[in-house]
Amino acid sequence: MSTSNQHISVSSLAETKMALHSAKHGLSNPIHGIVIGKRSGDDNNVLEIVDAIPVCHEVPTKPIVDMALRLVDAHLQQQGDDDLTIIGWYTSNASTLDDDTPNLSACRIASSMSDNCHDGGDNFMLVLVTTSGLLAAVSKDSDSSLSPLCRVFQKDTKTKTFSSEVNSSFVTQENDTSYIISKALSKEMPIYDFVDHISNYGSEDWNNMDWIKNGAIKL
Repeated sequence: MSTSNQHISVSSLAETKMALHSAKHGLSNPIHGIVIGKRSGDDNNVLEIVDAIPVCHEVPTKPIVDMALRLVDAHLQQQGDDDLTIIGWYTSNASTLDDDTPNLSACRIASSMSDNCHDGGDNFMLVLVTTSGLLAAVSKDSDSSLSPLCRVFQKDTKTKTFSSEVNSSFVTQENDTSYIISKALSKEMPIYDFVDHISNYGSEDWNNMDWIKNGAIKL
């Protein structure tokens, strides 16, 4: 089932983590991370984005991506929830003026990951975290519904590239998500990605840099 024929639900936790990661680095550097989700609904017609796991705040290298994916996959297996799996990749662009299309690095990663999916990657998604959405989330005078934080892209069946955007009417967020994101940003909740984790190995704060769970983020 293609994502164009189903609804996509984004949890407050996932959106908050993507927002914090982008706010920390994304206004000057591209950010990248892993999207975790599962199917739900009576006919499995809802694809839930349950969590987001930050990977890096730079143009990602293949070793970084491969290692992060292996560690996250092992983590999911240890959790014992067979429904949860890696369903996508998220990114934000380095330019604050570019909210239209995901950057080339993210598109290449998503294409490579989707090629390894058993369904051919039809359900794999690439999520673009927008600067306009971030600004709307923290602005009392802005309507966040007009500037969604996340834009979802899927693989175009003809070009096989992640250039086909999912209609926003099929993408829903939990109630009060914008308020939750605004509060999290104002509290400057700490968030770490995989590169933070490996770059600070041996430091006093290293044990607190739980990049997979980021348990310090309390909604």
